[in-house]
Amino acid sequence: MKTIFSFFKREIKWYIPIMLMLTLVDFSQVIIPVFTKKAVDAITKKNTALLVKYGIYIIVIASGIIAIRYAYNYILRKLVLKLDFELKTSLFNKYLEMHKGYFEKQEIGDLMARVTNDTRAVRMFLIMGFLGGMDIALLGITTFIMMFIMSPMLSIYVAIPLILLIPLALNFGHKIHKYFKNVQTIFGEMTVRVREAISGIRVIKAFTRENFYLKLFDNVNRQYLQENMKLVRLDGFLDPTIDFLINASIIILILKGGILVIQNRISLGTLVAFSQYIGTLAWPMMAIGFTISLMQRARASLGRINAVLESEPEIADNNLTNYNIKSLKGNITINNLHFKYPAGDVEVLKGINLFVNPGELLGITGPTGSGKTTLLELILRIYNPQEKSIFIDGHEVLKIPLKVLRRNIGYTPQEPFLFTDTILANIKLGRENATIEEAEEAAEIAAIKKTIESLPDKYNTIVGEKGITLSGGERQRIAIARAIITKRPIMLFDDPLSAVDTDTENTIIKRLRNYLRKNNITAIITSQRISALTIMDQVAVLSSGKIIEQGKPDELFDKGGYYYHLYRKQMLEGIET
Repeated sequence: MKTIFSFFKREIKWYIPIMLMLTLVDFSQVIIPVFTKKAVDAITKKNTALLVKYGIYIIVIASGIIAIRYAYNYILRKLVLKLDFELKTSLFNKYLEMHKGYFEKQEIGDLMARVTNDTRAVRMFLIMGFLGGMDIALLGITTFIMMFIMSPMLSIYVAIPLILLIPLALNFGHKIHKYFKNVQTIFGEMTVRVREAISGIRVIKAFTRENFYLKLFDNVNRQYLQENMKLVRLDGFLDPTIDFLINASIIILILKGGILVIQNRISLGTLVAFSQYIGTLAWPMMAIGFTISLMQRARASLGRINAVLESEPEIADNNLTNYNIKSLKGNITINNLHFKYPAGDVEVLKGINLFVNPGELLGITGPTGSGKTTLLELILRIYNPQEKSIFIDGHEVLKIPLKVLRRNIGYTPQEPFLFTDTILANIKLGRENATIEEAEEAAEIAAIKKTIESLPDKYNTIVGEKGITLSGGERQRIAIARAIITKRPIMLFDDPLSAVDTDTENTIIKRLRNYLRKNNITAIITSQRISALTIMDQVAVLSSGKIIEQGKPDELFDKGGYYYHLYRKQMLEGIET
């Protein structure tokens, strides 16, 4: 609960007035039965003046309670919403900080549940749990004191059933914590299933797997129901038990208190005041169980939230405060690079050596799984390379601040991701201040301008989730335009034309080459298409994580190796087509 305690400490200037107002309200609630007693006693004495007097007192106090309750409820809910906002923002910010490998180990639906469901549990505790806790401490104690002052003997009799509520509620606390933690975990799994099914709905329908995924969701949903039913059974037992004990106190009050009234040991007003006090005392007694339930739920949720907030990103700047790098020119040196993924034992890259001059174009090809994508991700530090293996402008990438590194590199991933926004917003993603003219220029180079302008809303067309309304080739070309518009000194293109037809590919390659040459941009392009490689200054062929050929395209063709056979193969395929 350290997150909540630190929030209380920070906002103490607001919580002190809230607690003072709560104290005033609880004290006022305890005073009302005193005036009720006097009013009833005035009735028995047929004293109208006193009856009116105490009636007015009760109305004034009740009105004050309403006004103060509104004030502290408003302030408390405002503070809680502030913490809720901070938790959600902190979680989202942490997700943005974390590296790619973190999300490969986590269920996305579960991470979403922590932002929605878990923060709601914390919010509920801070509102209702705080009020319940204060009322237990103030209202419960002061009410019992006032009862004891009026009649010590009757107070003891009436309090016996209510005191039994305390151990009963405490006994249920640890069970609620355990069950609710399970509920939240399963809720995360359920969110995963829903998200997965909606994202892959076209594949599910294409393979008629609706029943299969319905059964998967049904199993998780049943687990969610079963765990919730455990909580329901606890509440179902606790609530009637509380009602029974409160009613038992009322029965004792009527029997014992009635006898004391008949014996003239207490007044009728005292008996009526006691009935009010039992009603007043019922809420703090019930609040014990309610507050414990909310607290245990909040503890379980805060545990899940803090597990994320306390995670440290593996890809981060370390001790770079004195390393003053503002920009990069594009001289890339890769020296004896070896790499294997953190969770893997197999080396993906083995002794890679490459040198790219500023403004030079490097093509990388090789069979699937040879390490092309991994190499680009290491330059961009999506994963950390080994020390002293990759340098840009003579600076080791591990010592270049991440923001500086990534602000100087334009990147087109192998599987382009478009956000649920307009085409223009997706193109301008890496450079929000770009003009519409610059967006059109980038779209022209990527050979997507005519397609965009043929749409009814042109650049303001909403592309749908992940760009679902566009074809694979259109998404790739928008991703290329997104990288071009950044005008960064280094460009990394990871097989950017795999979903584009040959004619369009040739157009893009020529325009892209002219653009890169004109702006003296260093570019690395991976591709398995020979047409994309012939315009490169040099080409490296990767196989099983090693460079097996390297040189100018013409030189590699003359060698008769992989590059030559790839060219022959694609030429024959083109002839056959």
